[in-house]
Amino acid sequence: MQSEEARERFRALIARPDAEIPLAEAALLIAAEGRPHADLPGALEELDRLAERAGAGGFAGFGLAERVARLNHLLFVEQRFAGNRDDYEDPRNSYLDVVLERRLGIPITLSIVYIEVGRRLELDTSGIGFPGHFLVGVSDESGEVVVDPFYGVVLDEAGCADRLRQVAGDDAKLETRMLASASTGAILVRVLSNLKHLHVARSEYESALACCERILLLAPDDPVERRDRGLVFRELECFGAALADLDYFVEACPTHPTAGAIEKLREDLAPRARQIH
Repeated sequence: MQSEEARERFRALIARPDAEIPLAEAALLIAAEGRPHADLPGALEELDRLAERAGAGGFAGFGLAERVARLNHLLFVEQRFAGNRDDYEDPRNSYLDVVLERRLGIPITLSIVYIEVGRRLELDTSGIGFPGHFLVGVSDESGEVVVDPFYGVVLDEAGCADRLRQVAGDDAKLETRMLASASTGAILVRVLSNLKHLHVARSEYESALACCERILLLAPDDPVERRDRGLVFRELECFGAALADLDYFVEACPTHPTAGAIEKLREDLAPRARQIH
């Protein structure tokens, strides 16, 4: 699949109401852009196969905790899905097709695997946009179980508080809002944001720009994302486009902690943007 086709298919999917966006397919289209040999049908079939293996063990008649335990055993013990602790910054950890192939990923992509397999088993799974470390919630009428797919464990309230301190410092306090369900759009933004930061760190600015543009398809009015795209445009020496995005950010967020630095950057960019190349 060519990049243009992947982008247009992604655009069409996210135009649907959030509840109707197919998460796995949209995540796979993120993985496919710039990777023409990505096997999207094969990845979707693998999710189906995983659900079939789990279903073969029997889910009917068990309570929520037991069903979660059975799914955890399948994914984290039998199939050996795990967090890539040795090379967390590898961009392949963000490509859902590669995660399914290698059985390695980061919290967000492993959570997508868990959500999608769970839904195929008629479990009520949802993403949890936990600060710095994505989680999954599995619910029924009896309550909710929180799963950390990166470590392959169930977290109780104390475990969630401990995970928060690991990513946000010892003074961080767990709040109920941190365990709220994330929309499909928010999950896709988080995948793209991770990739954007990885590409910027590697000075891969064309790839970073592709991430920025897809994030802005999902959140077109987000001034921080416009700021980030402006900074990427600057690295690509697209000074007029950079200035337009940075102007938008400063006007929308004049008291933002980065607004002063961006204002100085705008002063430097203005004469360059007027030059004819």
